[in-house]
Amino acid sequence: MKNRLLLAGSAVVAGVGLCAATAPAAAAPAPLGIGVACGDSAGLVTAVNRANARPEGATITLAENCAYRFEDGYGNSGTALPAVTGKISLIGEHTTLIRSVRGGVPRFRILAVNERGRLTLKGVTVTGGHADGDGGGIANEGTLWVENSKVVGNRAGGDGGGISNEGGEVTLVHSEVLTNVATSTSTATSASPGSGHGGGLDNGGTGLLTLRKSIVAGNTADGDGGGVRNRGTLIVESSHFKQNEARDAGGAIGNQGSARIEDSRFLENRAGLDGGAVDNGAIATLEVHGTAFVDNKAGRDGGALGNEGAAMLEESEVEGNQAGRDGGGIRNVQEEGSVSTRLTLDHTNVSENRAARTGGGTHNSAGAEVVLTESDITGNAPANCAGTVPGCS
Repeated sequence: MKNRLLLAGSAVVAGVGLCAATAPAAAAPAPLGIGVACGDSAGLVTAVNRANARPEGATITLAENCAYRFEDGYGNSGTALPAVTGKISLIGEHTTLIRSVRGGVPRFRILAVNERGRLTLKGVTVTGGHADGDGGGIANEGTLWVENSKVVGNRAGGDGGGISNEGGEVTLVHSEVLTNVATSTSTATSASPGSGHGGGLDNGGTGLLTLRKSIVAGNTADGDGGGVRNRGTLIVESSHFKQNEARDAGGAIGNQGSARIEDSRFLENRAGLDGGAVDNGAIATLEVHGTAFVDNKAGRDGGALGNEGAAMLEESEVEGNQAGRDGGGIRNVQEEGSVSTRLTLDHTNVSENRAARTGGGTHNSAGAEVVLTESDITGNAPANCAGTVPGCS
């Protein structure tokens, strides 16, 4: 009898479990869909506020071939649109968000993403932003995805003329960052005296910045990193850096963190001091694969690359670069504060570079190390190498 009772109880429990297993799960609410008429900037402000208020977020569809113009920032935020605090997608097609250039319009950026915010841009151009602080076009602290979009002609009186990323994650895919400016002059009382870095993009110490199949061109910085200033983690894949300029170091990239570059091109970038294309700082690491550095110039050292940290180039080309002092192609220098300066060239060619003083191809200073693995340093002037570069003739 007891056995029969136990079996019956088991059947009841099994039945309850079966009911629980077959009960349909509650469907998650779908993101809200909002359409905004062409040119309705006030309507776009309202749409962003509605999206922020919904836990599931919203997809905001913008009009095709249309410009949304902003005459003033939202409230006292210094941003055209309300800061993104939820999950928002702005979807357009040849659609522009622009700060008006009409006289008397105050300074403000276009977009801001707060720490917990998630913003996706597709088919959108962000232009004309002018911030007294960081992030002339976009200031990000959360998650920003930019696809088939452009960040063009923005200005920051701080860091990140186009985009600033402070502790967040920014990904650009098939996008362009063009003709943005970071200046060291600002009317903002909070602006740091060392600002003006990252003409196109500035990536903070805990930030992650990824560029895939994108173009960074024509950006300028008063400080380091005409195209990008990186203090966090930078990943570059199949991208082009062209005609960016930094008054100080790193015409295309000023790296003070960790950077990995693959299958990319650096053409005609300029630095007033060191690293016409890339300047790799004393505590920085740089890893380069399958990349070409061509016709870059440095006013002082390292026409293509100035290295004070750990740098490795594999299956790459350093060709036709110029330096106003040492290292027409590459300058490898042990500076005060450098823990260990090491340059590794693996299956890499350094050719036809020019230095005004010494080391047309590669200049290595005392205390620094250069390792060549099946690499050629040839046809440089006034000499292929200066300093100790084992394997260089």
